[in-house]
Amino acid sequence: MRNSLSTLDGFDDLFGFTTRSIDSNRRPTIIQDTEHPLYQQQTVTMATDDEVANALASDATSKRIMAKGLMPAEGQIVGVRLNLNIIKSKGVAVQTIHSGNSSNGYMRGRGLYNGSALAYLKYACLIDAYFNVNQVAREKIASAAEPKHSMASVDGTFSLAEPSFDGVEIRFDPKRIHLFCDADNRPIQYAQFVTVYASRVYARGRLVFYDETTAPAKVGVSPSAVRF
Repeated sequence: MRNSLSTLDGFDDLFGFTTRSIDSNRRPTIIQDTEHPLYQQQTVTMATDDEVANALASDATSKRIMAKGLMPAEGQIVGVRLNLNIIKSKGVAVQTIHSGNSSNGYMRGRGLYNGSALAYLKYACLIDAYFNVNQVAREKIASAAEPKHSMASVDGTFSLAEPSFDGVEIRFDPKRIHLFCDADNRPIQYAQFVTVYASRVYARGRLVFYDETTAPAKVGVSPSAVRF
């Protein structure tokens, strides 16, 4: 994967301090993936291309979108999220790729999950990825007022790189947590490189975690297992 300079303004001076030892009771705001206590190198067995193609071909909405031939290009800003309809009806994990726009709002919490659907991919690789959740919609799902629907995405620069499952594994379940988190429920804001596959994001390079002062506020009364 090609190198990238972070687009995070104001964090460069802080990054110089990430070589200090990690206090397990407090996650540093900025850290390199290999310094994270949950960093791991691993392989993941993905669905086959035929399984993905057959699942998409049997879904009317997917067929309509794919017929437009709008495959994202290297360097394009996109949002990525798990396609809930396909995983529920076909049991196959597919990522919906949403179009970005001229705004950089996705860097400030405004996710791209509502952008027009461009394509469906087995996995997606992004550079300078931001993790976004609509907190109002998350509360409606967590409180069972509404079923799961599009309300969160991983947003960044699309890359044609091969997938890598090394790094820090990130997950999001709106019924349990209100932000994307690592396995210790520490919420993440940004990763320099990610591979999105199935219901997991594999984050590498420079990582930025929220603390209590920078995290988006949880909306509503539904509990969240997020830890700072």
